[in-house]
Amino acid sequence: MPESTIAETADAGLEAEAGPAGVAAEAVRQALAHVLESEELRSSPQLSNILRFVVEATLDGRSEAIKGYTIAVEALGRDASFDPQADPIVRVEATRLRRALERYYAGAGAGDEIEIVVPRGSYVPQFLRRGAAVSVPGAEPGPEADAAIAEEPPAAIPAGGPASPARRPPPVAVARHGAGWRAAVLGLAVLAVLVVLAGLAIEGGDPVGWRALLSGAAWQPIQRANRLGIPMIEVRDFDSTGGIPLPPSELASSAGAVSSGDFTAQAIEVRVRDALARFDLLDVLASPDARPALRCSAEGTSPHSVFALGGLVENHDDGSISVLLRLSDLCDGTIVWSREFDSLRRGGDASASEVALVRDIMAAIAEPYGIIQSRARARVTAAGGPEAAGPYGCVLTAYSYWRSYVPAEHDAARACLEKAVAADSTFALGYALLAELYLDEVRAGANPQPGPPALARALTAAEQAVELAPTSAYARRVLMDVHFFRGERAATIAAGEAALELNPYDVDVLADFGGRLVALGEIARGEAMLAKAAQAAPGMPPWVDYHRVVAAYLKGDGPAAAAAADQLMGEGYAPGLLARALASHLVGEDEAARADVRKLVALAPAWVSEPDVMIRHFFPDPAIARKVRADLAAVGLPLRNSAAAAN
Repeated sequence: MPESTIAETADAGLEAEAGPAGVAAEAVRQALAHVLESEELRSSPQLSNILRFVVEATLDGRSEAIKGYTIAVEALGRDASFDPQADPIVRVEATRLRRALERYYAGAGAGDEIEIVVPRGSYVPQFLRRGAAVSVPGAEPGPEADAAIAEEPPAAIPAGGPASPARRPPPVAVARHGAGWRAAVLGLAVLAVLVVLAGLAIEGGDPVGWRALLSGAAWQPIQRANRLGIPMIEVRDFDSTGGIPLPPSELASSAGAVSSGDFTAQAIEVRVRDALARFDLLDVLASPDARPALRCSAEGTSPHSVFALGGLVENHDDGSISVLLRLSDLCDGTIVWSREFDSLRRGGDASASEVALVRDIMAAIAEPYGIIQSRARARVTAAGGPEAAGPYGCVLTAYSYWRSYVPAEHDAARACLEKAVAADSTFALGYALLAELYLDEVRAGANPQPGPPALARALTAAEQAVELAPTSAYARRVLMDVHFFRGERAATIAAGEAALELNPYDVDVLADFGGRLVALGEIARGEAMLAKAAQAAPGMPPWVDYHRVVAAYLKGDGPAAAAAADQLMGEGYAPGLLARALASHLVGEDEAARADVRKLVALAPAWVSEPDVMIRHFFPDPAIARKVRADLAAVGLPLRNSAAAAN
């Protein structure tokens, strides 16, 4: 095609894309309503308020007023003293809003006639028809937009990659006449042809050779930055052996795997990979190409850890399956854990059996007390301690405190995480851990701070964690704990159910939710969850034993309460002292109960200054609170003898 024809065709296409000079305000408001009703925005009041504000301001001809300060004050409810230079909340929320819009238009909003775009570097929205850009007077980015470009953290690449169709660049003014324009169009046309040919070759030819050609260098694995220092794990293909070959009709979809009739190695591998990805303390690599450069030395002084999990599924003639797993440390090349599971059999509920198997696997390797975190913690210690491990070092300090309940470690973990979230306001796990540490100022009496109440700070941090990571089961579990200690029954149960749905393999979520249900009066349901968690992971943290003691105490089962209380031998765990005192009183050992009450009030003085408030924090159900109050009074807890206090 002659150059002039190419240019004319491109000109015609540009005319079509430019579209009308504007869009009716009613049409834009209708498009806005669709977005606000979507799943991506409906659960986030902050994002909805920002989008509604910037769209309405633009339609009202006030786009020059759309700045970080006005968004913070008018959309987010900040007071007039808000400083956009000191507080990055608007930039953070704008980044989240862009991602939410991308997800919406890539899914439920794919058929919308008008797309609302908030381009990077500006808070002023643009309204795009499908294939046409619509300009709004006054919508050009101003000086504040330039500052936003410089200051705003880079947005994460969508799952579909940088070429995702939902991510459109803002309209760009292009010179339409002259040789420079025509040459540019010709160059773009040639480049497009090359890209198409390269794509075809990659699909059917030698991908490594073509990738090298397109990149100008030999193909290298992705150098993935481990920003938080969290352990990484790669799940390798599971092998299969023995058993009965699949029928020909199933071979195509199962890649020739063999099966006992209900399960394949591929199915178990996929489920294990999916389960690992649900744990916040792990980064699961999509493929070996995503493995970062291993910064390990012969002395093992790198604080970073990368693991590989492989498996073998053995199908036996009697229909049973054995799953053999091995976990390797890629930094030193050693196998650090291996185990055989033989819990699957032909028949029955295959899905339930797979879930049970995977939950057992997760309890062994993925939980905070599992093999991966234990190994990673040892590597960090050898590399110089938590200070050398970045944000992950703060995480380890927090979990170290929850093993010992030493107040100094609580103070160190809280300070470390507060500094980490100040430096990175997108650190969702950091906010969630902070919420739990703030709760410990109440439930364990650990280093209470002046200023805003601990429960208010905990709620703010937990809600921020959920906003930043809406699919995080851990964030929802923390929100459940906060609602529980605030006495909010319905919100507690809703958050617990959401956490369990997001990660049904996390036995910590299962046990914690079960314990909360027990204290809310749903004893049978909660105790069943605790039993299931204990079966999957026998050696769980002391807070699980606390829940077991409370469950037995509320049922009046003295021997079970005493047996569970024997596991709570630590003197620094305030809830454990509370549970031991109740269990001892139940079996008639009041002298031991009085000793534990004395230790409890020494650790957490609020049990003396506000005993009824503390009882309500731990036992929100009024009937249960009255029973606990009477028993604690019987073993020496000083209480105000008034009807108002008792009620």
